[in-house]
Amino acid sequence: MKLTPDQQAMLDGDKGWPLQIAMKMLTAVGAAADAPDLIPVTSTHLVIDGTALGEAGRDFLERLVDEGGRFAVPASINAIAVDRTKTGMTDAERDQIRMLEACEKMGALPSCSCNPFIQGLLPAFGEHVAWSESATAPFVNSVLGARTNREGATAVASALTGLTPRCDMHVDENRRGEILLRVSADISGVDRFSLLGALAGRLAGDRIPVLDGIATPPSVDEYVAFGAAFAIHGAVAMFHIAGITPEAPDVDSVFDGPPPDATLIDEDAIAAEHARTANGRAGPVDIVSIGCPHASIGQLRDAAAMLEGGEASRDVTFYIHTNRLTWDMAEAEGVIDTLTGAGVSVTADNCAVVSYDRVPAGSRMATNSAKMALFARSVSDAEILFGTTADCIAAGISGQWRKA
Repeated sequence: MKLTPDQQAMLDGDKGWPLQIAMKMLTAVGAAADAPDLIPVTSTHLVIDGTALGEAGRDFLERLVDEGGRFAVPASINAIAVDRTKTGMTDAERDQIRMLEACEKMGALPSCSCNPFIQGLLPAFGEHVAWSESATAPFVNSVLGARTNREGATAVASALTGLTPRCDMHVDENRRGEILLRVSADISGVDRFSLLGALAGRLAGDRIPVLDGIATPPSVDEYVAFGAAFAIHGAVAMFHIAGITPEAPDVDSVFDGPPPDATLIDEDAIAAEHARTANGRAGPVDIVSIGCPHASIGQLRDAAAMLEGGEASRDVTFYIHTNRLTWDMAEAEGVIDTLTGAGVSVTADNCAVVSYDRVPAGSRMATNSAKMALFARSVSDAEILFGTTADCIAAGISGQWRKA
């Protein structure tokens, strides 16, 4: 890789250990990806989940602070494994807070959300950024037209240096469509877009899909649901929706050459995806979990309206997950009081599967998120009941899943 004199000085250790270790990470990734050089980024998004990083991650972040590490560009934080306001924490939970505090000392914003877009963190079209958390990349690349790869630990290195390798989604020719998916089913609502995202991710694999046939632009909540499911079921960091997303004015213009033959996504295909997502049958519900990715203020308001006058069954653990900023807005509006008064636990900072309080093995969980469904089945072998937000709330009130 071609480095500037300043970048070489960082790599040589002339500017301290934090910048040296960051440059070692970035140049190793760049070499593996045949990147010609490093480019500036305007922001980063960091995953510091304590259940994944453990003591080694805590020690690394705290050493960065002790050695004088400071972030060179804005850095937001992904959902963490514990509510930062919790009292009586375990040692592991306290370690998670130490990781968050280390990042704050280096200049990070403690956003603690898996979808910072609903907090107003929106890179502009064409901006280069380095965002971790698989679901952020499809939104950044596809909806906003900014540019990021699916970063991991390298996002911390980018935060320290303000740099990332010029490769993959940062290069024009790597953002072209590679598979055409023609949608003939009626898709609306976060649950249906979540199923469509899961199916599109599975069909696309490691190819960038172009979806044709979606006439109405998705809402932010629908985009977020689609992108989260798309990312966890596939391997690419971008999709196009013909006539809607900014780099796909029409089908022809987004492909190099004539568009390929289309794969049809009809109502039968969506029904089959529902069957793959949900392995549960009608009957008792143990857990209702809404907000993966984190619920927006609009979703919290809608849930409160649906629950008004109702009360969650005592046999059901009912979660709605969001970030602290949205939680505070909802509290100011009285929405949190409505939800908690109905027996709902509104969490902030974490979620049911990114936490130290895992979903009990074998639980029957109702959710409107294909991402949550896959995580809960993988982590806790949960039995999944999948439907609309209204379906999930009805199950939380009655204690029963009514649908087959």
